[in-house]
Amino acid sequence: MTKKILIVDDSPLVHQIFGSILEESGYEILHAEDGLIAINKAFAELPDLILLDIWMPKINGYQVCRLLKDHLSTRDIPVIIITGEGNKGFVENPRNWSFQTGADGYLGKERADDLVKTVQSVLGQSGPREKSEGIREPMSELEILTALSKLLDRQLYLDVTRLKELDERKNAFVANVSHEFKSPLAIIGGFLENLKDGLYGQVSPKQKEVMEIAMRTTRRLNRLVMDMLDLSKIEAGKMKLSKDRVDMKEIVNDVVGSFAAEIAKKNMKIETEIPSGEVSLTGDKDRLTQVVINLFGNALKYTPEGGRVEVKLSAQTDEIGLEVRDSGPGIAAEDREKVFDKFERLTAEKQEGTGLGLPIAKDIVVLHGGRIWVESEPGKGSNFIVRLPPGGNPER
Repeated sequence: MTKKILIVDDSPLVHQIFGSILEESGYEILHAEDGLIAINKAFAELPDLILLDIWMPKINGYQVCRLLKDHLSTRDIPVIIITGEGNKGFVENPRNWSFQTGADGYLGKERADDLVKTVQSVLGQSGPREKSEGIREPMSELEILTALSKLLDRQLYLDVTRLKELDERKNAFVANVSHEFKSPLAIIGGFLENLKDGLYGQVSPKQKEVMEIAMRTTRRLNRLVMDMLDLSKIEAGKMKLSKDRVDMKEIVNDVVGSFAAEIAKKNMKIETEIPSGEVSLTGDKDRLTQVVINLFGNALKYTPEGGRVEVKLSAQTDEIGLEVRDSGPGIAAEDREKVFDKFERLTAEKQEGTGLGLPIAKDIVVLHGGRIWVESEPGKGSNFIVRLPPGGNPER
């Protein structure tokens, strides 16, 4: 019995070339110029195979393939996605996407010489199909689009559910691996400290220098581990915030004081503007301290020697304000949001660090019901601004 092949493409030339090649090989050819016609012909004629273009009017080939593969009458019909070089920008990887939408094969239109071989291969792989009378009554455009909408809604729900599960597994994996690193790093750091202090024998100046480099590297790795743990907790919704009365003046003064050695080393000028009255809010003291450390440490890191860093606290009836302004290189307009993105690392960054300090600071601020943003221009420094509700986040 002659096999029927449905060619679906909006190009008459493709119908002519592919149709002639397949007819010469003994196949009966059906034609459809767009996705809507293709769906109705597939339901009515039940072809043995469908050659399906991607980019077509009304609905694209991927949508047609999904709908046909979802229907009982047509799901076993083999589908080969065909596309030209000019349409490969429709998705990043059309071959992979074709198979993900349910296609049984993929062929570039420029490979017409491989058409018959590909068709025979796919037909040979497909099993026997159950007999069906097909749907003889044509479906309207509205009925097809409604069916497609329901299918895509269901597929979207399944995809989102799967992505959520994968994300949860990823977070759990990162948290477990990071936690496993903590103890070995602490042990390594302790032994290095003991070696440097001469507890295991006399240490030469050169050996001490090498040990200090190793200790700095260990501390940097430990900061990365702690940052990864914090991120995994935040993304998993497991970062618990205490609700204590927090004195922001005390936090700012303690943080600035803790960087005294680095400030002196870089000969920097630090200016603080702190109100004389109370500046307090309800929140987690340790996490808010982490925010100030990340912002102030970031300002010191990017401010050149002899530069200036300003820290300003303010208290209004409805919000507590914190601003950390540096005299560093500044940030271009297109990069301002990227500094808070955990998946972005500005190419201009040359400084040592994990690159996660600002994303974590933003997450902590948001968890407290606040906002954070940066105002900056290249060559004019940056001003990181935080606004926090004095009563804490009512949703947590």
